[in-house]
Amino acid sequence: MTTRWYPVEECDDSLLTSASVYLTRTVDVPYPAEETWAALTDDSGPAHWTKGVKRLTWTSPRPFGVGTTREVETVGGFALRERFYRWDEGHRKTFTVVGSTHNVFKRLVEDYVVESTPEGSRLTWQWAGDLHRPWSFMKPVLKKLVLEPTAESHIGGLPAHMASTH
Repeated sequence: MTTRWYPVEECDDSLLTSASVYLTRTVDVPYPAEETWAALTDDSGPAHWTKGVKRLTWTSPRPFGVGTTREVETVGGFALRERFYRWDEGHRKTFTVVGSTHNVFKRLVEDYVVESTPEGSRLTWQWAGDLHRPWSFMKPVLKKLVLEPTAESHIGGLPAHMASTH
């Protein structure tokens, strides 16, 4: 059976200030920035610690950079295709979603920034999206029941994951 992919409109940083749905999280990690970056870019990355993420597949060869692509599949069978339009190795990466197996997102961007701190590092994450109808009418419920819990496990779960690998 062939998976149907719906196009998602490519976008850039302007969505971070204009999106109808916006989430941001920051977490301090007691490990150096290099290790935090490595955890975010390993072969399965957030699939190790993010609730709801079943599989993450990099579809571009290393070394990663602008234009790198990957696919993310959730436990419920929802999948996204992503293309990175920013890649500042060791510091920042930002992608736009370009395809989805469900016609939910009109536009979607995720941004990750890793910075050194005296105690280790800090990850700042932003997620911004615009939804198609009828999902746009269910925005408050979708945000509270799906997006916010996933974001919390995605960002909040990183330090525990890194501790389990040390």
